[in-house]
Amino acid sequence: MCVRARRLVRPFVPVALLLLSFLAGCRCTDCAGAKCVPRSPWQSPTIQATRSLLLVNRDELRVVCIDGRRARPTCVSADGVEEYHLLPGRHTLTAVFRYAAPPSEGVMADVHGRPLTTEHEFLAGHEYVTVYREHAGPTPEARFGVADVATNVLNPPQLYWTLEIVDVADTSVSFEPEVADAQAYLSWVKDVPGIAKGPENPTMY
Repeated sequence: MCVRARRLVRPFVPVALLLLSFLAGCRCTDCAGAKCVPRSPWQSPTIQATRSLLLVNRDELRVVCIDGRRARPTCVSADGVEEYHLLPGRHTLTAVFRYAAPPSEGVMADVHGRPLTTEHEFLAGHEYVTVYREHAGPTPEARFGVADVATNVLNPPQLYWTLEIVDVADTSVSFEPEVADAQAYLSWVKDVPGIAKGPENPTMY
């Protein structure tokens, strides 16, 4: 009876593994090799023609809301690059960041960015990446897309941060590290023969 039960369970193991891999997004265990096909739903010409792509390629930055709804990446690569496939049009994004700050007066502090909201017009077929920066000085007033930075409470500097959404194809921002990394990522994604299919239940905005 035990042997028979094992035989019944065995066919369901591949199905369970496939289901787990689907629920995990489009992560791939061999993204350095040619076995990872598709590498991203963005390989699909249909998706490229009808959607906009937003990349988040910095661990410190997290998109929390899109158009007032909790944000979930459409796809996450094995290296942690998040893809958001958006319907063309104007979208509102809210993001936060956090990372370990250098020691200040013997105290190690975490830098927490207060939620920052920005708007952007997304075009079909275009590829965008988020770029956030810290700036010294008092926070500019009446500027959209600017947030204060909370840091070491013992010695708080005057800092504010900005969030921009830039077109990867814009040559005027090609010097930004996030843009260069996005270009390399997209080159890798598209350098695979064949046509990829998107997820059956994609997260679209």
